[in-house]
Parts: sequence; structure tokens; C-alpha cells
Amino acid sequence: MRDAIGSTWVFALVIVFTLIFSGFLVLALSYSRAYKVKNEMTSIIERYEGITTNDNLNGLGSIGIINQYLQNSKYKAQGKCEYGDYATNDLDPTKIELVTQSNAHKNFYYCIKVNHNAKQCSTRFTITVFYNFNLPILGQLGKYQISGQTNEVHDAYILGTPISC
Repeated sequence: MRDAIGSTWVFALVIVFTLIFSGFLVLALSYSRAYKVKNEMTSIIERYEGITTNDNLNGLGSIGIINQYLQNSKYKAQGKCEYGDYATNDLDPTKIELVTQSNAHKNFYYCIKVNHNAKQCSTRFTITVFYNFNLPILGQLGKYQISGQTNEVHDAYILGTPISC
């Protein structure tokens, strides 16, 4: 009888450590995927020199390319953005809006903050994406965000309007 009780504790410990290990694995995979999305968005904004909604070549600007990329990669995480950020809660190719007091309660797929340096006539864009920590039995355990910044973009555009110095 003593051996049966002892093996039950060992079995319970194995299950607990398996759950902990799988939790860290899920968290690492979610973080990796969100980091990849953030890096791709950073590259697109640098390539298109800002936040643009249309382009003469293919009809899609940086926002259209980003939203298509998010749709194709099955990105679903959402979170809150700060006032003054550009964000979207719909992955329509031309859909982006300025976060104001009236829409700050919504959840958005990503946030883009514009950091303009008038002295150097350059702009940096800070991109924030979100990821969730979900476990199958326990559900969503947390919501996290990753932020990154573009290189300096000279003569940047925001929704088709050039940023002047």
C-alpha cells in the first residue's frame, strides 16, 4: 500500500512538471510569432517610408500590405493602444484610424506611434503587437505586448500626407 501512495505522488509531480514545461513552450512560441510579426511590420513601414494607404504601383500602401500579412499569418491577438497611436481593429487593406478618447476602449491588432524629430527632419515609428498566453485546459492566462522601432525615415508619410520639418 505504501508503494502505491508513493507512486501516486511521483505521477502527480510528473504531470505538474509536464504542464509547466508545456506552458513555457506555448509562451515561447507565441512570443516568437509576435516578434516575427513585429519585425515584418517594421520592414514594411521602412520600405514604404511611413504609414500609407495606397501606392501607385500595386494599389496597396504599407497598411494594406501589413493587414494582408496579418490575415495570411492568421494573427488574431488584440490589445489596447494609447491616445495618438494609429491602429486598426479591422484587417481591411485601407482601414487604420487614430486612437482618440472615443475609440480607446476598443481592442486593436497593432499600434503605430509616430515619433517625429523636427531638428533632424526624421521620423521613427514605434510598432506594438500583442500576443496571448493560452493553455488548452486553463484558457487565456495573460495578454502581453512587444514593441519595436523603425530606423529613421526621412521624408516620411502619414496617410498620404508628407511630414514636414
